[in-house]
Amino acid sequence: MRAMDVQTIVNVTGAQVLGRKDEKFQGLGTDTRADLKGQLFLALKGEAFDAHQFLDKAVQQGATGLLVHEDSELVKKLQGQVTILKVSDTLKALQQLGTWARRQSKAKVLGITGSNGKTTTKEFTAALIGSAKRVHYNKGSFNNHWGVPFTLLQIPADAEVAVVEMGMNHAGELTELVHIAEPDVVVCTMVGRAHMEFFGSIEKVAEAKEEIYEAADMNTLRIYNLDNPQTHNMYVKAVEKKYPREKILTFSSEDPRADVHLTISAMNMGELSIKGSIAGKSGSASVQVFGSQNLTNLMAAASLGLAAGLTAEQVWKGLPYCKTNWGRNQLVNLKSGAQMIFDAYNANPDSMKALIDNMKLLTVPGRKVGVFGQMRELGSASASLHEELGTWVGQAGFDKVYFIGDDYEAFGKGLQKAGYKNPSLIEKDFKESSGQDLGRFLQSGDIAVVKASRGTKLERFVFPCEPLDFAEKQ
Repeated sequence: MRAMDVQTIVNVTGAQVLGRKDEKFQGLGTDTRADLKGQLFLALKGEAFDAHQFLDKAVQQGATGLLVHEDSELVKKLQGQVTILKVSDTLKALQQLGTWARRQSKAKVLGITGSNGKTTTKEFTAALIGSAKRVHYNKGSFNNHWGVPFTLLQIPADAEVAVVEMGMNHAGELTELVHIAEPDVVVCTMVGRAHMEFFGSIEKVAEAKEEIYEAADMNTLRIYNLDNPQTHNMYVKAVEKKYPREKILTFSSEDPRADVHLTISAMNMGELSIKGSIAGKSGSASVQVFGSQNLTNLMAAASLGLAAGLTAEQVWKGLPYCKTNWGRNQLVNLKSGAQMIFDAYNANPDSMKALIDNMKLLTVPGRKVGVFGQMRELGSASASLHEELGTWVGQAGFDKVYFIGDDYEAFGKGLQKAGYKNPSLIEKDFKESSGQDLGRFLQSGDIAVVKASRGTKLERFVFPCEPLDFAEKQ
């Protein structure tokens, strides 16, 4: 975390000094369960918590300063012990400090959003660029209005590139994040049917995602996916606006004229073989990931590598470093000799369809089993989209199907509509017996795919199957 002093904080945030003791801080802290020695404790207030209630605990944990927006009795009590700075809104102050840290850094900042694949693209990009340059990136899904500024504050002094994921579920959020991060490069991986609860239509989702381009500075390098209809339209608009050609990069699996053009030459459970052209240089690579949907993420990462200053040769060499993380097309080996594709960190109709299509293409020695769960944030369309999911699953050739979630009846209706005749276990809530049933069913050579939104916690199906290389999400 970037160190800062009282005067800098005052200059950046307009803070009022209520008590002055220590002048410098080693960084910002927000968790009173962590070691806060020498740090400025930031008292954030959310819908379910208010850190102003734990200021004394922060001091006990070693904080030498407090940044608050309430002048309470507890603040008065602590005035003689530590430096206390008061602002009108601690979240806004965090964002201002994030922008300040970004401006202090010499790193090139890459901003990534997308309905599907933004976290995986971030991980791929960090691995690819990290093979040639010093790179910093946000861990986990630190991609919102407080995660992004923290990511910026954590950029090391020697970082050459900072990869910043930007998420959203309401219009205007990406505009705010772009203004905070001031990225040198931006990309929307693709637009799909995520967050339909908040937007109602894919056109509205596209408008919100396009903010990453619209809010960026004219000198920002813009990367476009030519394969996705919505992002292709964004590219057409960019051309119409006459952005300089050197400020635009494109990627496509269909158009060989794109700056990055990749196709899949082979795919199996643990590997994707790709070939094509990167900035005019032909090549091929093998990447230890599963699923054709990762081709988009790899092309986006390759484009971001070029934008960060890597040569085409360096990008080709960096592609094999890309890998997926927990819950994202994660290959899990089971004691029985069966395998799982655990992809239950996130889900929406488009990512579900992509995974099901991959399973239809995959040849396995044993049986195929589908374990699915509720997709969140689909609003009034949720039931119809789960019925659609059931239809897809019913046509995919699974030997057994499991589903848990509120829309279990709609899923079952879709499964029945597809004429599915094999065994199934369709329930509203998870039961231990369901996980045990899956564990008993799977045998050597079988493949199970496990996918749902994170809140469904489908890892509960994994542990009864005795995984050899799987752990709880930390």
